[in-house]
Amino acid sequence: MGVVQVNRLKHGMILAEDARDIASRLLLSRGQRIHAKHIRILRIWGVSQVVVEGDDGDEQPAKVLPDPERLEEAKKYTKIIFAHLDRDHPTIRELFECAVLHRAQNDRMPYRQHRLNPDDDAPSRPHALIDVRERIDKSEIKLPEVPSIVFELNEVVSAPLVSASDIARIVQRSPSLTSLLLRIVNSAFYGLPSRVDDISRAVTLIGSKETSGLALGISTMTMFKDIPQQIIDTRSFMKHSIACGIISRILAARNNIPQTEQLFVSGLLHDIGRLIAYKYFPGEAKGLLQMAMAQGQPLYPIEPSQLGCRHTDIAQHLLRKWKLPFSLENNIFFHHRPSSAPDRDKAAIVHMADLIANGLGLGSSGERFPAGFDEAAWDKLNMTPGVLTSVVEQAIHQLGSMEAILL
Repeated sequence: MGVVQVNRLKHGMILAEDARDIASRLLLSRGQRIHAKHIRILRIWGVSQVVVEGDDGDEQPAKVLPDPERLEEAKKYTKIIFAHLDRDHPTIRELFECAVLHRAQNDRMPYRQHRLNPDDDAPSRPHALIDVRERIDKSEIKLPEVPSIVFELNEVVSAPLVSASDIARIVQRSPSLTSLLLRIVNSAFYGLPSRVDDISRAVTLIGSKETSGLALGISTMTMFKDIPQQIIDTRSFMKHSIACGIISRILAARNNIPQTEQLFVSGLLHDIGRLIAYKYFPGEAKGLLQMAMAQGQPLYPIEPSQLGCRHTDIAQHLLRKWKLPFSLENNIFFHHRPSSAPDRDKAAIVHMADLIANGLGLGSSGERFPAGFDEAAWDKLNMTPGVLTSVVEQAIHQLGSMEAILL
């Protein structure tokens, strides 16, 4: 009998003890023989390890801490990054410690995270400031159209009697999307015990809404890969977006929210408004990045001075044009102020995922400083600060596999 990490469970293992979620709700009973669907259940509800029969358990390698000088260097740098957060709050204090360790272990201390040209340090201001939404409405630019496959998937998923074969039939119209989804399903992101080679089987295992959500997120992000490098590092932006999606999904599971796929997509697309600004309004976006760097300020509070609105406003404009679900719009639009959201808890999860990803330096959307912690919204989730350490460990594990596939 021994403890086994969920991502190391194998088909046929037998539980030696009941598997329960963080609220002590029984998920699987002792004596249950493990199959793929059971691993899916455990991962959805945030269970990271179980006790199985006839196994000595996973060997836990001793954690090697960086040398003291490296830790001190990381601590000094992380203090700068956390300058706009209250480190006396227990949750922020825990996140700070996680960030220091992660940055020390992974060399996440690049002072030039999104440095522009050396001669461009002085902030600029548009000659005539016009709300970018107004310019969009006046057809000065043409926003991208959401791929038709996403509309079809959303329509099919909402049907009462949808089957795995219905979903698979639509996905298979795009060989590249089919290949990508299968690679994700077979990665550590899901940790299934055996390889899946058929998209219908994948839909059965991970769920129709999960498949639709993945297709939406992936299809959307791939439309913004041609942004000039001097404005934003798109690989770094994608990494930040993927990290937020993964962390949102983990936090949702730990908070017993069943729509983990919705939270993954919300996290993945939370900064899509910034992508619109970077791609279609590069002058204004460049001025914004310059101003934030020169003033040592987060982007969000000063966005109106360069864009005439905030990136969340642009995102809302786009999502409504695409006629995507209101729940997705809600999570994204309110992720900087979740206490104002109709569904506060989900917006708070995306909010915290963004803070964690920025704090640890998991890619960058152009933001240098995590800021604006909504203490009230987070506290109402009833998660203890100590949960962040395990959330970070789980997220880093999943991020590695998703990076290899999507970047």
